[in-house]
Amino acid sequence: MRDYLKSRDFHRHMHSLLASRFQELGWKPQGTGKCSFSRGKRVFWLQVSQYSNSVMGGKFTLNMTQGSELAGDTRILRRLNEADRIVGKALEERIIARLPRPDPDPEIEVVGENGGTVLVKLGDLVRANPTQWDTPADVWLPYFGKSDLDDWAAFLLPRLDRLIASSSSEITDPLLWAQRFRHLTSMFRSK
Repeated sequence: MRDYLKSRDFHRHMHSLLASRFQELGWKPQGTGKCSFSRGKRVFWLQVSQYSNSVMGGKFTLNMTQGSELAGDTRILRRLNEADRIVGKALEERIIARLPRPDPDPEIEVVGENGGTVLVKLGDLVRANPTQWDTPADVWLPYFGKSDLDDWAAFLLPRLDRLIASSSSEITDPLLWAQRFRHLTSMFRSK
């Protein structure tokens, strides 16, 4: 049986699993109702896919903003190393494998690769996506209930230090430097 979580319950549960580690690392929880934390100008949050639903389950990813509004967001699961990706792929496959198949397993119409509709068994819609674990693909973690979130938290917690560390590209945001340079040169212009 799928124990589908609505977005609010997802954020509440993940916050309960991750908050103590973030606080140990000097991050403060944000009072947004979402699983998000801040440290200085950096903000970390979990993003649930807009396509999550009770039939297909949910997917989430980890994001970070680095202070400059112009810097944009960084999907930090791209920072997983090769060993992390092997472990993550195996975990995704275990989560998908333990899902019960519908009985009977009805066929439903979905959009195929060529744009036309094709019939697919409902139980086949939810499958592990092995290509997402290839570098530098965008990684979304599937879940169907709290036990899956518990498993993903156990996967993420030992990797959080490395995932949320500032990278050199975040520290030297080119847009931020360009903005500072324009400000500096404007001070030397004649009035």
